[in-house]
Amino acid sequence: MRTVRVLAFGTGIAALGVVACAKVPYTDRTQYNLVPNSLMMSLGASSYADALRGAAVERKTEDTKTLHTVGQHIAKAADEPDYAWEFSLVDDPTVNAWCLPGGYIAFYTGILPVVQNEAGMAFVMGHEVAHATAHHGAERLSQQLTVLGGLVGLELYLEDRTQLTPEERATLLGALGLGAEVGVLLPFSRTHESEADIIGMMYMAKAGYPPAQSIEVWNRMETLAPAAGVPVFLSTHPSHEKRKAELREWLPQARKKYERNKLPHDTVATIWSGS
Repeated sequence: MRTVRVLAFGTGIAALGVVACAKVPYTDRTQYNLVPNSLMMSLGASSYADALRGAAVERKTEDTKTLHTVGQHIAKAADEPDYAWEFSLVDDPTVNAWCLPGGYIAFYTGILPVVQNEAGMAFVMGHEVAHATAHHGAERLSQQLTVLGGLVGLELYLEDRTQLTPEERATLLGALGLGAEVGVLLPFSRTHESEADIIGMMYMAKAGYPPAQSIEVWNRMETLAPAAGVPVFLSTHPSHEKRKAELREWLPQARKKYERNKLPHDTVATIWSGS
């Protein structure tokens, strides 16, 4: 009976994998995704409210007007009419910005001197929006559910078909879990970051912002990074040099979009400085 459960469990996981493939915008990478977008959007809405509860959200300032203007341009470029598209500026020195599924976006004032201008903000906005439109959150959740399911199925198999003790099975499963984290989940996280850079640059170009500013943002971001960090193979983010190199590869395509859509005003004039 246990063997039948193991086979049924494995067959179920495999069947889900067959029907869970989609394409990522621009890169056309085949994506593994088990989680419905409607569920992720619902989670995004509730998580957004929770994340901003008690936060010092700025209202009706010049900076919030700029954020909304840039956000609307990127939202139009992203072409996701079902998304809610909410933009919040949080008075916080942390260098951070994020977007939840469904188009719920927050920028922290600490990142403004790094982006410096509208074009820099457009790239970061595009990068964060790309995580949502490429369904990276759902894909990561799908990967984790699959790894967890695989480990559960293996535990059933080991218990049924081997003479390993519970302690030996736990050691083996722990080692396999670490291997999955380093070999699958972390690399996919780095893939997501690279994709968000590329898609974000395409969005900013389509919205009329000069795409070369994406590289300038990473140049400024690099000056904030600690001199020594975790090895790249154990990092959830690619190295700055790798990110910039990939952006340069896609830059010719992005420039074509920009030339067709460039905005009439100066989007690289400095608005926020580091002083």
